[in-house]
Order: sequence, then structure tokens, then C-alpha cells
Amino acid sequence: MLFSQKWEEIYATPDQEAFFRAKYLLDGQGISFKTDLINNQLRLSFNNADGSRAALGRDGSVRDFYKILVKKEDREKARMILEKQMEGRIEK
Repeated sequence: MLFSQKWEEIYATPDQEAFFRAKYLLDGQGISFKTDLINNQLRLSFNNADGSRAALGRDGSVRDFYKILVKKEDREKARMILEKQMEGRIEK
């Protein structure tokens, strides 16, 4: 694709609330983003394919991992916005 956009990961967290807060902040500033999710429940089930360990459950020990990606040209602005939020300089 001739005009494909480059996307870079700028934020990753296992905390769903922080993930949605970061998305809200970027959206409020008009920054386009993509999201990705690593589902660790599936990964653990592959590691237990032989059934020798206890059944997997959502007991809080298995956490998903949330990622936010932005266009390469928005990388610095997005990082600055999220850094300010993490330091408490932007209201949640």
C-alpha cells in the first residue's frame, strides 16, 4: 500500500480503567489511535493443553494486556498528553 500509515505503540497496561482513561484523553485531543488486546487467558490455555493442571478461571490472577497505538506523526503529542495524565496534571 503506497500511503500506509505507520502506527507505534505508546501505551500498554494490564489496568482496564487506565486503558480507557488513556483512550478518552487521546480522543479528547483529536488524536487517532488503534487498540490491541493480548488475552492471557488464551495463552495459558495453550500452555495447559494436556489438561494436567487445574482448569483456568478468571480469579484475578490472569490479566489481559491493553495497548494503544498512534500514528507516527502523533507519537510525541500523545506521549506528552499521557505523561501529564499519569503525573496528575490532567484531571481524570
